[in-house]
Amino acid sequence: MLQRIQTIYLFAGLLFAGLLFYFPLWNSGDSAGLVTYGAGSHLVLFVINILISIFIIISIFLFRKRKWQITFCWITILITSGFISLFFIFFIQDTQGMTGFISGLKWAAFFPVIIIVFAFLAMKNIRKDEELIRSMNRLR
Repeated sequence: MLQRIQTIYLFAGLLFAGLLFYFPLWNSGDSAGLVTYGAGSHLVLFVINILISIFIIISIFLFRKRKWQITFCWITILITSGFISLFFIFFIQDTQGMTGFISGLKWAAFFPVIIIVFAFLAMKNIRKDEELIRSMNRLR
């Protein structure tokens, strides 16, 4: 399980999903004060991030069922894309119509994109393993 590179990619994706809980995604506020928002402070983003983490963990432990592992990687990518979409919807709603408003994205806003990249890399290597197994079965 741990000796395969796709497991390392999935663990890296899980690490970035865990970091989303602790680092803010954007700041907003006015002259009265600055408020930070993130996956740990926004309920919808919190729940979606938990789903991302669960699907990555499930896909790590499905190392013997490669087709299911690819399916769970795709589900992770779709959920993470939904996370990005909702994040931008909440960010735009938060910054709309305010004057004297300070707002800005934080560097942790790129973590979901990194999660998607690691899930794609894991899927690519899972497919390579599947092709290797198929070629070995043809030789038997």
